[in-house]
Amino acid sequence: MNYKKIWDKYTEGWTGTIIYLVLGFLIAYGLNIALGYALQTETPVVAVFSCSMEHTTANNWYCGLPSDQVCGKKIEADPKSLDEYWNVCGSWYESNGISKNNFESFIFNKGLTVGDMIVVYGGNDISVGNIIIFNTNIRKYPIIHRIYKINPDGTILTKGDNNEYPDNWSPKITKNNINGKAVLKIPLLGWVKILFVEITGLA
Repeated sequence: MNYKKIWDKYTEGWTGTIIYLVLGFLIAYGLNIALGYALQTETPVVAVFSCSMEHTTANNWYCGLPSDQVCGKKIEADPKSLDEYWNVCGSWYESNGISKNNFESFIFNKGLTVGDMIVVYGGNDISVGNIIIFNTNIRKYPIIHRIYKINPDGTILTKGDNNEYPDNWSPKITKNNINGKAVLKIPLLGWVKILFVEITGLA
């Protein structure tokens, strides 16, 4: 039996387009399940949709933020390094017991950008400085923010690097809300999902 001929026959024209779309969806779905199993999370990859973790004003236009502000503070020049970001935003961290040296040791210490694709690792091993992906009963999408404190009762306090104030979720975030922590960043790839969501309205 000539399988190539059979395949060619059924993948011609509009029927072929449908078959390829279905196969593409099934492969992507299967990969997502496999990745989730390997990374111990239900959301192994997420796209960054907001500017809350940015260290510059590059995408403020997209997020509806003032073009001359970082972490809620007016600036004259866009930060181009961690040092320049710290000069603008570092006082908040220092008042919460996080020095510049501490921050430099954190993962993604230069923040995340709209359109980044983030690989997420699950498990319970989290610490101050980790960027976690978590759910709330307020937002439709998972939040991607940095841990700045873990209380003795296990509740977790977070803040977006580009936000003026820390998060004030009610109820408080616990490990039960967390899908995992960011372990790898793939720039720009997240725009595929962002554009898909904006065009279709599907999450």
